[in-house]
Amino acid sequence: MKGVDFDVIVAGAGAGGAAAAYHLGRAGLKTLVVDKARLPRYKACGGAIPRATLERFPFAFDGVVEAAPSEARFLLGRLPAARFPLPDRPVVMVMRERFDAYLLAQAGAEILAGQAVTGVDEREDRVEVRLGDRTLTARYLVGADGATSQVARWLGLRDRRRLGGTLEAEVPLDGDGRLADRYGRRAIFIMGAVPWGYAWVFPKGDHLSVGIGRLRPGRADLRAALQREMDRLGISLDGVKAHGHPLPSYRARPWPFWRARWQDRLATRRCLLVGDAANLVDPLLGEGIRYALESGRLAAEAITAGDLSSYDAAVWRNIGHSLATAGLVAQWYYRLPWLCFVLGLQNPDVIRQFVGILSDRFSYEGIGRRILAATLLWVLRGFPAA
Repeated sequence: MKGVDFDVIVAGAGAGGAAAAYHLGRAGLKTLVVDKARLPRYKACGGAIPRATLERFPFAFDGVVEAAPSEARFLLGRLPAARFPLPDRPVVMVMRERFDAYLLAQAGAEILAGQAVTGVDEREDRVEVRLGDRTLTARYLVGADGATSQVARWLGLRDRRRLGGTLEAEVPLDGDGRLADRYGRRAIFIMGAVPWGYAWVFPKGDHLSVGIGRLRPGRADLRAALQREMDRLGISLDGVKAHGHPLPSYRARPWPFWRARWQDRLATRRCLLVGDAANLVDPLLGEGIRYALESGRLAAEAITAGDLSSYDAAVWRNIGHSLATAGLVAQWYYRLPWLCFVLGLQNPDVIRQFVGILSDRFSYEGIGRRILAATLLWVLRGFPAA
């Protein structure tokens, strides 16, 4: 096609946008990545990624991995902690500014940082992307501009937004090694810290990422709740700056006959959405990086094929159906957290199911049947200790 500046413009340099740019570059497409922030930029994010997800790329991420916990621990009120080992350390922790920049560097795309996209016009044969007082053209556009995606608004996509919120801080490890000994090798999940959400403590090399998130809209004093939970764990937030961020979550139903009514449309003829912009965030755990990376790959495949009509179905097949099932699990867990904690997170067989999901060895599909069978068997055995 003559008369366009780029084959593809990617709006947003986060994990989804960087992954899309990488796969587009491998396909030989001239790609421009535009981001309103100066890069690299800090992003509030837990930063947990399955190692298996990263191993799908043909290069190593060792230089941007901050830590790999050997144990996960779930807490709820005064109940005994649910602890389980993470053999082979299948989940790694990253800082998003380093991770996103590294992935983007592998893409070999042109980068325009510190420049916001101010409008999008989709034509029959091109997309016109406005950047202040100038306009660039491309054959296709990838909207990777996050939870509050303006690209989605301009295109009339993803019209049913449901945003929660997250608050995160980076806490330096103390000089005497107390925090490092207690939390340096563990991923801590504090359930019940806030309605429809949880708090966390993740190791990140020379510091801890601590945060709290609510996966649904609603009133919640995240700052006060985070302070309360960190006080309980002996982690001081004095002098530490907390960063807030909107948190989307996937909300489709997991059965085919619900799709037409509930699954958001993610593509037009020449534009599509990836990552947070497409709402591809786990409604149970709030995890989104792996789904951003996967949707970036699917977006590149659809663009390379020159037909975006199959993108929605590909996202549903590879990501959406699993996340929709996670939404059903979330409905039960966040409404009955104490019961689910006792019957689920203290049951070794159920824990193994979740380790498989955290490790990206399998998806949420079929987890309801597996959890029910594991719970009934556990009860029949008389609640044996983990």
